[in-house]
Amino acid sequence: MKKQLTLLIVAVSLLLVTCKKKSGSDEPEQTPVKLLSRIIEVSGFPTPTTKFTIYTYDEKKRISTISWAGKEFTTYTYHGDELFSIDTKFGNKRNLSEFSYADGKPKQIVRKFYTDGELKGGVTLGNIYTGDKITEVHVNESGTVAQKRFYRYAGDNIVGYDSQTDVFIIKESTFGTKKSMYFNSRLKYINGIETFDRFSPNDLLASVIKYPNGAELRQKNTFTYDDDDFPVTLLTEATFESGESAGTFRYTFEYKMY
Repeated sequence: MKKQLTLLIVAVSLLLVTCKKKSGSDEPEQTPVKLLSRIIEVSGFPTPTTKFTIYTYDEKKRISTISWAGKEFTTYTYHGDELFSIDTKFGNKRNLSEFSYADGKPKQIVRKFYTDGELKGGVTLGNIYTGDKITEVHVNESGTVAQKRFYRYAGDNIVGYDSQTDVFIIKESTFGTKKSMYFNSRLKYINGIETFDRFSPNDLLASVIKYPNGAELRQKNTFTYDDDDFPVTLLTEATFESGESAGTFRYTFEYKMY
């Protein structure tokens, strides 16, 4: 009788262990992160208008789509861990950018421009690295380098951008110590395509664009932040070197936990 009872206890114990293994998951538990879900922009003179930019994400917490003011829609496609394409549609136009890699780094970006579904042109961006950072980009049009772009860094922040075509334009940026609104969704490598800065981890406080004729366009950003040092509001004031206003823009940033 004692032997049978012992066997019964062992059998029940094994059953409990088996059930526990089946009910669990071999996947590592993911920690929720704060991701930007919407930007509300108020701008325009003399009558300000409100625009919305909405972000969605995939299961790996990478940007999947962006809807710009309800008029422009961008889709991101990934192959494994690598960004493969950025496809933007607006009106009857479409801009498609496809990435190729070497040693795990984006080496070349082919951009194609369509109107009414017909290919109208394109350029190829070739990336040149210093260590693990893109410091120079050659924009090739029909076999000719039409533009050279140069990037300068302080840590992981892009503090300098020079654009060389038939003129030479310089942009200098100043960053703070708090987070960018894209902190948890930023890309490792700049791609020269997107219309926002999703590469520097910190908050952009000021910038100045310098033109060959001596003109300057200055931007001052004033943020408020939440308890996690993410920006929640932004006042952007743009002025020329003369002090004349070039526009005022107000933004509100909304986040969700993913």
